[in-house]
Order: sequence, then C-alpha cells, then structure tokens
Amino acid sequence: MEYRGFFDGSSKGNPGLAHCSWVILDSDNVEYSHKRIKAKEDRTNNYAEYMGLISLLYYLVSEKEIVYIEIFGDTALVINQVNGKWKCKSPNLKPLWEKAVSLFEYLTTFKHIKLTWIPREQNTIADQLAQEGKL
Repeated sequence: MEYRGFFDGSSKGNPGLAHCSWVILDSDNVEYSHKRIKAKEDRTNNYAEYMGLISLLYYLVSEKEIVYIEIFGDTALVINQVNGKWKCKSPNLKPLWEKAVSLFEYLTTFKHIKLTWIPREQNTIADQLAQEGKL
C-alpha cells in the first residue's frame, strides 16, 4: 500500500508561538495517523516547518507497515534544502536541517520515500492542524 504524508508549520508573529503538524493518508485517502506539536518557545515559520517534517520522519522510523510514502510540504525552503537543491545557511535552522537530512537518508535504506513540494492549497489537512494550535 502506498501512503501520502503531509506536514506543515506556523508561527504567530514570526517569530512567535509556533505549531506544527503532520498527517498520513493511506491509498484510499483515509487518515492513518496524525500529530500536532506546540513549541515551548517562540520560533519562526521555517523552524516550525522543520519541526513538522522531523516529527513525521521520526514516526516513520518506527512505523513498520508504511514502506512506500511520498511526503508533501508547502515550504520550498525546507523541501529544497532537505532534497539537496539549496544550501542551509541559517545558523538557527542548520541543526534541524542536519537532523532532517540524516533521518531522511536513514529511511531511504529501508523505505521508498520521496519529498515533494506542493502549493499551500494542496496542504490543507496539515495546515489546518497546525493552525488550530494558534487559536
């Protein structure tokens, strides 16, 4: 079975109170799992986006049923940095980038995994979960 994962992050104030989320759908578009996380201190939108991706990747490390997954995110910065197309120059993001790349590369050793950019309009489920934490 093929799965699709979606992640998102948001920050009220940028930097501000940050939230992130992820959701996994199965091939029938049924929710398989999801998670929402709130940062303990003010963070930027990009930091929150990385938090969402890293949390999803950690989940996939222990999830044995999911072997084929395409992960979607609406932030070009995170997608392109993790895919190696752009460099990570921000000292605040570099540790997160390193963790995300490490987890992604590790997962590729035993899963078929792909990371793809999508427009925000196609990331509504993860976006809604991330936004709910800000209300």
